[in-house]
Amino acid sequence: MFRSFQARLILFVLLLLAFAQLGTALAVLSSLKEDNYRQGVQSIDVSRNVFDLLLEARAEQLTKGVEILTSDFGFKQAVATKETATIRSVLENHGARINADVSLLLSPNGNVITMTREELITDNTISDLVLAARRSGGSSISTTIAFGDLAYQLVLVPVRSPNIVAWVGMAFLLDQSLAEEIKGVTGQDISFVYGTEDGSLLFGGTTLTANEGQKLLDEIQHPVEILQTPAFSNDEKYLTLSVDLGVKNQWGLIHLPYDPWKESYNFTRNQLLGIFAGALAFALFLGVALARNMTRPIGHLVDFATSIGKSVQQAELTAPKMTGEFGVLSNTMKAMQHSILMREEELTYRASHDMLTGLNNQGAVELYLQGALPAQEGGLLLLNIRRFRDINNMLGFDLGNILLGKVANRLQAWARQVEMIARLGDDKFLLIFSQNITAQDCSDLKEVMSDEFEIEQGSEIRIDVSIGVLPLQLATKNVNTAIRRLDIVAEKAKSESDAFAFYQQGEDESHQRQLTIIRDLPHALEDNQLFLVYQPKVSVETQDCHEAEALIRWIHPELGFIPPDEFIALLEHAGGIQALTKWVLNTVLAQLSEWWQQGHKIRVAINLSAHDLVDEELPLKVSLALEANQLPVDALAMEVTESAVMADRNKVISVLQELQKMGIHLAIDDFGTGQSSLAYLRDLPVNEVKIDRAFIQHIDTNEDDASIARTSINLSHSLGFVVTAEGAENQASTTLLRQFQCDKIQGYFYSKPLTSVEFFAWRAEFNNKSNGSV
Repeated sequence: MFRSFQARLILFVLLLLAFAQLGTALAVLSSLKEDNYRQGVQSIDVSRNVFDLLLEARAEQLTKGVEILTSDFGFKQAVATKETATIRSVLENHGARINADVSLLLSPNGNVITMTREELITDNTISDLVLAARRSGGSSISTTIAFGDLAYQLVLVPVRSPNIVAWVGMAFLLDQSLAEEIKGVTGQDISFVYGTEDGSLLFGGTTLTANEGQKLLDEIQHPVEILQTPAFSNDEKYLTLSVDLGVKNQWGLIHLPYDPWKESYNFTRNQLLGIFAGALAFALFLGVALARNMTRPIGHLVDFATSIGKSVQQAELTAPKMTGEFGVLSNTMKAMQHSILMREEELTYRASHDMLTGLNNQGAVELYLQGALPAQEGGLLLLNIRRFRDINNMLGFDLGNILLGKVANRLQAWARQVEMIARLGDDKFLLIFSQNITAQDCSDLKEVMSDEFEIEQGSEIRIDVSIGVLPLQLATKNVNTAIRRLDIVAEKAKSESDAFAFYQQGEDESHQRQLTIIRDLPHALEDNQLFLVYQPKVSVETQDCHEAEALIRWIHPELGFIPPDEFIALLEHAGGIQALTKWVLNTVLAQLSEWWQQGHKIRVAINLSAHDLVDEELPLKVSLALEANQLPVDALAMEVTESAVMADRNKVISVLQELQKMGIHLAIDDFGTGQSSLAYLRDLPVNEVKIDRAFIQHIDTNEDDASIARTSINLSHSLGFVVTAEGAENQASTTLLRQFQCDKIQGYFYSKPLTSVEFFAWRAEFNNKSNGSV
């Protein structure tokens, strides 16, 4: 509702004036209310003074009236002669003349001789008053006293003849007539109330109506609390002050009608509200006019900004020339429009071009291929600068960037007829041909790139490139798939002798198979898709079996049986081999723990990869695993290849030395196939050499293989190693190995790799036969 600046400006003006008016009104009304209250308090204080004065004047008049009686000779004579009947008659007559409610005659000591209303029981209060007057020498007494529950104004005058022979008293009830009299002077309602034994209040007389009087009496409850400060009734109709009459549980109440003050307050309040409403109406009119005038330029600028948002090129400011701050703002927005146009052009260029070379980038390639695929002719050519990272490290990134620019220029000069040339990042350049690419095209491009590049004055460099080609007829409609296939063949080209390769049907599927294998291994370990088999190692001397090599097998739910060489190589490349080694170690030790607890001291060898051998924590992990399974180090053997040792020779030898110190039996596997051969064998901390099956499986038919096997066995023995021959397939090969004094034989002649249950059963049967033959 208030989203526009104009509406918010109007609202601001209204709120500002409203708060100012409201503050003023509250201050005035509060002051007026306090002033009314003060006037009411002053008025009721005046009434209290008048109340007291009227009671004093009335007492004075009553005293004179009683003195007339006490000075009468006949009355004195009656008192002297104690003519009670005459006295009582005089008291009644004289009391009636001065409107006394009670008349009484007292002895000089204050004892009642006679009184006109004998039913009113008195206490010692009158006697105390008379005695106090005699001690002070007073001539008369005027006070307030209670006869029964009601309050009376009492006057006592002595009868002298010449001494005091008696006291004459006249009592006047504080009732409604007195209240009416006081109201006639003060203009305010008067009440006389007294408290009963149960704590309630009752009227002795009041000028209020019965309903209003009872309502006020219910609200007051404790007159003592309002002796000093008057209090409002609940409806604020009366302001009431209590007057102490000098008698226990007897009070006078002065009621100030507060309606006139309330009417004055309400009248003033209504006037203020009218002024307030008028000011707001004026402010609304003024705010609307002011807001429209102030926001008109802003409206033009908002329209201009909106049009910029819709189309920065077509946006135009149609408002007249602006001055002041709005002029500065309009000029700024025009400058912003120009900057946005320039930035859009730059962003558009950056979105499709490589900033270093000026060639198209991968985004432009993908956009082009979305419209070009599928196609029956044409191809994608991906050129990689080989060892470009080494060039960067040698020359520095600045000269490396210059080289990339030179390569881009040479590609543009050579491939003028191509559809697009792009740099995909780092040292990768893509050329899109509309015609099929031939091997000659690749050779020509390699020759062009073989010429030296001048990267700075007097400094030239030659580069070597590899080229991968994807014919578009082998590219699917999916751009990502096409780029992936191109990457696959480009990677393949790096290992080709002529450094270029063409994508062949099925290579992508092979790549996907590799990704699937790497991806699914963690799940395979959890789902028990992998299992171990054990291939026996037979001792040539004793013809029994107490050792085996653990080999891993994987039956994939989709790919079926996966050869160990395939997935192990992939896991080594992807860095996931250590998880597999951990699983193999734990599985083998769990099986060995079961066999050793049964009394079968079998030693099982597991294979370690290059990634395992550079892990300096491997000895500790093996030690903890053996301890967890309660196995001695004699139960475990480990086999490593020469190529794994050469991955990081110093670190690997250090790890092997730690394992040997623990007592782990170590063996070099596939001996003779590595690059080092016997050159580093004497330096390796191993116990055993395993001659590769390539030299064993044909020794019965190939004299060269037999010679190599015999020589390898003799050399290994001379260095103190135990020798195991792998791949013995028949009786003839086994016989020759015995003649060559080989220590252990492993091969299908004895057994293929077996499951743990099968191996245990085979071993028992084989050892029984061997023992029987012995």
